[in-house]
Amino acid sequence: MNRLAAALFALVSTAALAATDVSHANVVVVRGSADHMEQVLTQAKVKFVAVDPAELPELALNAKQVLMVNCTGDMSAQARERVRRFVAAGGFLYTTDHAVQTLIEPLFPNTIAYAGTTEERVFPVRVKGTDEDRGLLNSLGGNAKEMWQTAGGGFTFKILDPKRVTVLMDSPQIAKAYGSGLVAARFRYEDGQVIHVTGHFFTQPGQKPDANVASAGQGFTQFSANVTAAKEADAPRIDGLFADQTKREVQLQAAPAKAAPAAATMGRGSGGASLHAGEKLKVLEKKDGYSKVRDEEGNEGWVDSQAL
Repeated sequence: MNRLAAALFALVSTAALAATDVSHANVVVVRGSADHMEQVLTQAKVKFVAVDPAELPELALNAKQVLMVNCTGDMSAQARERVRRFVAAGGFLYTTDHAVQTLIEPLFPNTIAYAGTTEERVFPVRVKGTDEDRGLLNSLGGNAKEMWQTAGGGFTFKILDPKRVTVLMDSPQIAKAYGSGLVAARFRYEDGQVIHVTGHFFTQPGQKPDANVASAGQGFTQFSANVTAAKEADAPRIDGLFADQTKREVQLQAAPAKAAPAAATMGRGSGGASLHAGEKLKVLEKKDGYSKVRDEEGNEGWVDSQAL
């Protein structure tokens, strides 16, 4: 291989490995093989950036974003860890169907779990939730009956800890057919939250077979838009969480000691554990002149307290 060919090969290889820039996106969608939230968001006129699961470990996800993971939710352990850090920092995770088993169970045990399989059928659903969920359920549950389509080979789910999990939608008819009638639920984890639904969004009632592209039913297009709007309204809370900042460039360390190695980080690019001056952080604890902090991407480590 001559020098020019080698240079071109290196350039193409670097480009192929570079993660998609999602730093300014309100919504990031992780592509899946069974569901296609992208079509729902397009119908709802919500802007988003779509990525592959393999890109997750290097993505600059931040606490003000919504991360939507399509069914099936299969991804590497490193990608799952990136998702966990994102939620811990304050991000919203939104998942569908098989992801309850492939993603939620490994990452957030004792919350919700797989309960059985479904067939492709349409059922009426009830809107529930609490006063805190009004934003998520806006424009749903009015005079018009809300309908939901379960997927062929889809997964129902059950609640393992009722004190942690809130039911947003359910259906007695689905419960009669499959044992569990839960349709949508949410729970908190650290400073973020997870919203999970059964079924596939792009196959909901109201779909129109137009050039093989399905559009979601109006009610659940609305639900997806509500999730995005709720996260935008959450911005002041996130700003309050990350109220401290660095006065100078400082290393994020794995332990509260001068000789400690750099903390393992994700989504920070080539800079790694080097925090720049003015970077916003949340202080988690203090010890021996050091502060354990979390950045807006969910990375954690120790810094000299005098640098804050």
